[in-house]
Amino acid sequence: MSELSKRTAELLDASAARLFEGRDVAVAFSGGIDSGIVAALAVRHASSVRLYTAGTEGSHDIAAAREIAPQIGAELSEIAVRESDIPDILREVMRLTGSDSPMMLSFELPLFCVLRSCGEGFVAGGQGSDEQFGGYSKYAGKGAAAMREEMAADMGRLFRETRPAEARMAQGFGKEILYPYLDRDLVAFMRSAPDSEILPTAEGERKMLLSAAARDLGLPFLADRPKKAAQYGSGTMDAVRRICKKRGITFSQLVSQLRKDLDG
Repeated sequence: MSELSKRTAELLDASAARLFEGRDVAVAFSGGIDSGIVAALAVRHASSVRLYTAGTEGSHDIAAAREIAPQIGAELSEIAVRESDIPDILREVMRLTGSDSPMMLSFELPLFCVLRSCGEGFVAGGQGSDEQFGGYSKYAGKGAAAMREEMAADMGRLFRETRPAEARMAQGFGKEILYPYLDRDLVAFMRSAPDSEILPTAEGERKMLLSAAARDLGLPFLADRPKKAAQYGSGTMDAVRRICKKRGITFSQLVSQLRKDLDG
């Protein structure tokens, strides 16, 4: 335990308490450290919690969620994503978010499935953790100044593009998305955290501060959980690639076709 990790844990817990108290919360759950901490804190503070994991058959996230959900202490609902349904899902994500970005569409596909399936009015996830705790693999090997610059750019896109798109998607289902990692106090604190606590190690170890905070929160079983990007862990990106291969087109071309369908 360090003063830095202890303070990070305190801020995460305070953020969760403010967002979850008195609410029935669905957690978009991958079984990794980011959504795992959110889920565990929701169990502490929310009126009720259910975990939702969307993925293709045999996907990493489904297996990880099954493994760790019992330790979280909340019921798990699995949402099966069939390859044949993906074009229709992508079309709906495009319609609700207004986005034609293949990257954004692939990332938001699992969240769309959770929003469509859950009965709770509030949905929480791990958005913002990678951008603040140095979680993306692209940060590895960079110097501190270059990493901080890229993290700031990623945070800017998150607030400028991702959050508004997700808000539109949630509103389409009459729901609201909660962002524990984007609490103002936590964001300000992380900006002032020493670079040495954020910069990935030469061995590729990332998010060490978040792992330490998990232990300080009394969640050591989450501290070393691996995490995959939603589109990969859910298996949906692999399914998209298979669809494109069968059609002999790129993902961008598939999106263009779906946009033409929407525009009718």
